[in-house]
Amino acid sequence: MAKKMHEISKTAFTNSSMYVKDKIRYVKKCFTQIRISFDDQISPRSSINSDAGNHKIGRKVFGEKASEEVNFIDTGIQLIDNNKKVIETTKTADIQYVQFGVIRRMTTFVAPSIHYELSITIGTSAGNYYLLNENNNLEIYKRLTAWCEEQNILIEDPFDLASVTTGPATWTELFDGIFVTQVAKAVNLNYPEEVQTNIK
Repeated sequence: MAKKMHEISKTAFTNSSMYVKDKIRYVKKCFTQIRISFDDQISPRSSINSDAGNHKIGRKVFGEKASEEVNFIDTGIQLIDNNKKVIETTKTADIQYVQFGVIRRMTTFVAPSIHYELSITIGTSAGNYYLLNENNNLEIYKRLTAWCEEQNILIEDPFDLASVTTGPATWTELFDGIFVTQVAKAVNLNYPEEVQTNIK
């Protein structure tokens, strides 16, 4: 019998935000778009998305500084502020699980559209981290699952992303076809059908 996965707090979704001025603080409260790196190397896809035109405009309009980030290293994870200073470290031994999911959001920032984001819940002995990543080819998912396996950390995959292959389709095209079915399977974990865009 499959082990029951961890239920995610509803407030982590309802307070989810695309643009916040203090991501390091919000990342412990709700799903927050934040740069992800491995051994101080920004993931190419994450870097491209973070520096895309819409994000640059958003940071300028809402007063964001350079991106804060979460860095995954052999001994654990680091929270790094926008001055590139490590402000908090969580040891690998204190990480209980990593759960991957998908959220769907309607945005009207440039033009009305639906897009999908990879949600990452990192459960630790001192509380959770809630990360969001716009991910068009599952790169972060693949890199982080490999990191979890190396560190012997429990992986939870309620959307069965391990079975998703992008092929010629984009991330949006893939999830336009399967999201409703997949989110229904994860509804007991509190994943919503749509997440509202909040600006703080």
